[in-house]
Amino acid sequence: MKNLMKFYLFLTAFFLAVNCAQAQDTALPKKESNIDLALGMGENSSFSYALSWNTSYGMFSTNKFRLGYGLRFSGFTGSDLNYITAPADLTGDDATIDTLLVNSPHTMGLSALINLQYQFSSKFKLGFNIDVIGVGFGSTDDSRFISSENTGQYPQTLESRPSSFNLLLGGDNDLGQLKSEFYIAYALSEKTWLRGGVDMTFTEYTTSQELTNANDRFRYKPVLVFLAVSYNPFH
Repeated sequence: MKNLMKFYLFLTAFFLAVNCAQAQDTALPKKESNIDLALGMGENSSFSYALSWNTSYGMFSTNKFRLGYGLRFSGFTGSDLNYITAPADLTGDDATIDTLLVNSPHTMGLSALINLQYQFSSKFKLGFNIDVIGVGFGSTDDSRFISSENTGQYPQTLESRPSSFNLLLGGDNDLGQLKSEFYIAYALSEKTWLRGGVDMTFTEYTTSQELTNANDRFRYKPVLVFLAVSYNPFH
């Protein structure tokens, strides 16, 4: 994670230097809408994908600071991933955290998102987006429950499925699959942008029965590197 952030900060400094050296007077649009396709990769064969529609509005007289919203379909896959206890009232104590080993996770979500951007020029911008509310779905998986308190009263192998409701509440209070991106974008043309940065697709599984501490929700928090292409059909 530290290396990713160093790389991200380096790219930011580089693009800022280029922007200062090649300042442009082109007026920025008040409103923009884009179709976006993003692909990410991380550890343990983890892979993310997303297709989204985003609209942003320029603020103040320069339109450089931009606020926006959108709709995003996203997915996440991996191999033999350890999902840990999700509810916030249990994660504060190591003694109440258990593990669910999911063999072949594949979670998907359809969520509304918010987007914040600062556009330095017509060529470069820096941004952040995050899912707010939506639905989750995906394939049922055979999972292995790992707990020091399991002395036979809970099954070691059981079915689990992606949690069906996504909601941004902050930290461990979050529910379901929520995707967020920190990114730098460069304009390849008047209509096309190339984006790259850090992708955090938090995913969640719900087991077929309650386990220790009356819990049935388990979460995985990967950090991935992603690339994306955005296209503005109305420019």
